[in-house]
Amino acid sequence: MMKGTAIALVFTFGASPFLFGILRPGREARLPVPAGAEVCTPEAAPSQPKKKVAFLTPVAAKKEVNVTLVATYDDNNHGMNFNGHSKGSATYKIPTGWKVNVTFENWSPVPHSLIVVEDRTVRKPQMGEPYFDGAVTPDAHLATAPKEAKFSFTPDEAGDFAFACGFPAHAASGHWIKLEVSDDFEKPEYLTKGK
Repeated sequence: MMKGTAIALVFTFGASPFLFGILRPGREARLPVPAGAEVCTPEAAPSQPKKKVAFLTPVAAKKEVNVTLVATYDDNNHGMNFNGHSKGSATYKIPTGWKVNVTFENWSPVPHSLIVVEDRTVRKPQMGEPYFDGAVTPDAHLATAPKEAKFSFTPDEAGDFAFACGFPAHAASGHWIKLEVSDDFEKPEYLTKGK
């Protein structure tokens, strides 16, 4: 929009148009809201997830943690996200030596998969092999069926890693979140940044 431009908002009710008002640059349009009506703000506009999911459940007595990663949880990053986050905006923090039981769900008709890689390799078009033994969905490149896959791995080395989509070029497009493994962590955590 050009600087100084004003926009008239016109609505049609039946056959007669109704001029709502003038929207000037730097001002928001304020529509009258009937009592009891739901308001959709720009922040609430993206699609909402289909169901609530427990993304992290520690089992401290066994030194295990159950994690769930959902591909296309919502429409963030055009659906290329895990749990609604992309480009490293969420982080799983896992103590070294804890067993990680992963449930991967794909809520999209688009093929997605899950693989653990070093964070420095996450932007490569092809993911290659998982960093830890067993840290990959059974079909590393086309996990559309079944829509759910499970695997377990034990990170025996501290470092910065990523849960990434193994489908070619998806991780390079931001379909990944962080996995930090440290000897200093006392318990598993799941941290997110605002979208």
